[in-house]
Amino acid sequence: MEARSLSALVDVVLPRAWRRESPWHGEGHWRCIAATGLELASAGDEIDRMLVFCFALLHDTRRENEAVDPGHGPRAAAFAAELRAEGALRLDEWRFTVLIEALRLHSSGRISDDPTIGTCWDADRLHLPRVSIEPRPDLLSTVAARDAGRSAAAEALRREGPAGWAVLVTRAGAS
Repeated sequence: MEARSLSALVDVVLPRAWRRESPWHGEGHWRCIAATGLELASAGDEIDRMLVFCFALLHDTRRENEAVDPGHGPRAAAFAAELRAEGALRLDEWRFTVLIEALRLHSSGRISDDPTIGTCWDADRLHLPRVSIEPRPDLLSTVAARDAGRSAAAEALRREGPAGWAVLVTRAGAS
C-alpha cells in the first residue's frame, strides 16, 4: 500500500463511518490515534506505519454507542474485510491478517508481542483519559508507550488537536 492508496482509503471510509462526529470515538479521536501511533512507530523499524494508520482510521468506525460496545472491534474488522473486497484496502494477506487481529481485539484488554499490533493498541490506550480512564502501564505493549512523557503528549494532542488526514498520510508513508 502506498500513500496515494491511504488517501483514497480515507476518502472511502469517512462517509461510511458510524458516529464520525462523536467527540469521544469519532474522527478527531481517530486522527489522535494515528498521530500517536505514528509517533510510537518511530521507535522501531519493525513497526508497519501504514498498518498503524489503517488501524487508527478504522478501529472505532463501527461503534454503536459511546459506552460499552464489545462488538465494535469485530465489526471494524468486518468493515476492513469489506473494504479489501472492494479494492479500497490494498494489503497482502499477511498484513491484512495483522490488521484484522489488531482491530478485532483492540478493546479486549490484552497486550501483544507483535510490535505493530502493540503500537496500535498502545496508541488507543494512551487516549483513554478522554473517557475518564487512566491507562494501566501493565496493559501497554511497547516500551515507547510506557515512556513517562507519552501520556502528557497524548493529552496535549487532544487539547491542541491532531494533524489532518493529509499530513498523517504523509507521516504514515515516511520510512
